Amino acid sequence: MLREWGICLKRYEKESFVKSFMLFFGVQFLFLTLVMWQYHKSEVHQYDMHIMHEMTECSYTLACSNFEMDFVPMAKEKEFNKWYEENGYYMLFTLPNEKNHALKLSLSLDKYHTKYEKILFNNKIKYLLFALILLIVSALFARFAIRPLRDALELNDEFVKDMLHDFNTPLSSLKINHKLLEKKFGEESAILRSEEAMKTLADLQSNMHYFLSHSPLNEESIELSSFIQRRVLSYEDIFKEIKFELKLNKSIIRTNPEALSRILDNLLSNACKYNRKNGTVIIILEEKQLSIADTGIGIREPQKVFERFYKETSRGMGIGLHVVQKLCDDLKISIEVESELNKGTRFTLNLEKVMLG
Repeated sequence: MLREWGICLKRYEKESFVKSFMLFFGVQFLFLTLVMWQYHKSEVHQYDMHIMHEMTECSYTLACSNFEMDFVPMAKEKEFNKWYEENGYYMLFTLPNEKNHALKLSLSLDKYHTKYEKILFNNKIKYLLFALILLIVSALFARFAIRPLRDALELNDEFVKDMLHDFNTPLSSLKINHKLLEKKFGEESAILRSEEAMKTLADLQSNMHYFLSHSPLNEESIELSSFIQRRVLSYEDIFKEIKFELKLNKSIIRTNPEALSRILDNLLSNACKYNRKNGTVIIILEEKQLSIADTGIGIREPQKVFERFYKETSRGMGIGLHVVQKLCDDLKISIEVESELNKGTRFTLNLEKVMLG
């Protein structure tokens, strides 16, 4: 039930739910506001007409309990009208007679405003009640509007999850056979290339698993410099021709270690794969910022690298950096990229919001 009401939905499902809700509610709420404004004006006009009708009847019967009544000379009518206006009377009813006098009926502004405030209060209550009903209807509309989309996405996610699970068997077989070949023939270039390809497949599988899971991230305190060093060690074993330069200050952050590992693995993997031969990866951690730079081929359009499926080479599927940005958003870490063709790329992570010391 919570899932259907948008509480446990994935990010893109929540976005669809919110946009459908806001579009329907916004249009209907605007229409309701216009209708209620016209309704309020109509009620005020009816009240004015009701006062006029009572004054007309009073002028014949002279039984005017709701109004103040006076006879004034016709010659001084303008002076009396001005006096009534200055002393807070809302409406005047004038009825000339044959003795050159006029009957003046008036209603004080205090009495008029008392009734007007009552009308306004009742209309506000109606307005809020209708808005509440509209809110519920809009939520129901948004819920049913996203159901086909959610069902289709769930079916697609289940299919991809099954495919990723089936990757485990051939990947395990490849790893075992790679170890046997490495033991038999040593570190030949073909074996190293196959190891790099398997690492790419494993990274792709991990990225896809995260992309589909959207599980909540648990936080814990991490000593970042040693955490980075452990991640770098695994890449030094794979990319032996790459030189790693580290300048790491001791820092404690509070974040999710698995998500942070996924971010570092993607950035380090790209820095190695797209580096030049015998290139360098420079990792600097200081002043609440972590930067990972390489001396590689660079990026033609760095502003697009975080877009899903964007890639500038034939390698990979273009979702690694998209996953990195999503993880950074979840961890409240901002990420920026600078790049120059044939000179290298630098990714900078701002850790200010997760830094403890």
